[in-house]
Amino acid sequence: MIADKNIFMLLTLLAAYSPASLSADEVYSKNKKGNDNYKKEKYDNALKEYDDALLIAPADTLLKMNRGSTLYRLGRFQEADNAYTGTLSIKDKRKRAAANYNLGNIRFKEGDMLMQGGGKGADEKYTSALQNYIAALDLRPDDKDAKWNIELTQRRIKLQQQQQKNQQDQNKNDKNKDNKQDKNQDQKNQNKKDQDKHDKNKDQNKKDENKQEKQQDQNSQNDKQQQEPPKPQPQVNKDDMKKKEAERIIMQFADDADSLNKPPKKKGYGILQHKPEKDW
Repeated sequence: MIADKNIFMLLTLLAAYSPASLSADEVYSKNKKGNDNYKKEKYDNALKEYDDALLIAPADTLLKMNRGSTLYRLGRFQEADNAYTGTLSIKDKRKRAAANYNLGNIRFKEGDMLMQGGGKGADEKYTSALQNYIAALDLRPDDKDAKWNIELTQRRIKLQQQQQKNQQDQNKNDKNKDNKQDKNQDQKNQNKKDQDKHDKNKDQNKKDENKQEKQQDQNSQNDKQQQEPPKPQPQVNKDDMKKKEAERIIMQFADDADSLNKPPKKKGYGILQHKPEKDW
């Protein structure tokens, strides 16, 4: 854990203003109330007093530091960072060391929060915190807390770098795994296509075989028919043939028998009225 050591410059503003000035008295009063609330850990009340004082004296560096310290206690680290950023140019060496130290603590906390949220941007916050601690130690070489925070921050930077490397390796492994899965899926798809094509060819071959077998059966049937001897035709007896021919002739002229025995017609008399003679 970073060394906090109740670092914030809360009472330094008490003698900054002369009671001869009404506005100075009002700033003095509000700052004092803010400090009292801060000590009682009533940070919301303290922040209100500092904000009211800054409305009267907006350029006061010490008020900005007090406000930044209160925002830090409230866990509003980004706002605290903004409040302290403009205080590093303060002329007093001791106060400038405190400003750097406090800003280092704020940025260290911001780095921790970014680490918990995935790590993006944490290394930048840790690096800034390290620079602030070094600046504070340069101004106060005997500051043991600054030395400890420097060592702690260096370890945190190495941890962040290792986590980034692990994350990159994990992403690379995941990508390789995804590529391998995609490749396997592509191979499965290709195998399925090949199997479908094989099945289709197999079905077509089966159809061709069935067609060929059918054609062979048809050819075999034709060959069988060609090889069979002609069926025997009934033999006709010549005498029977003559007899049948004679009967046919008789039947042919049977209907004309009556007309053969009839006398010829006489021209101009029309149809004969007498009965025909008997058959001979």
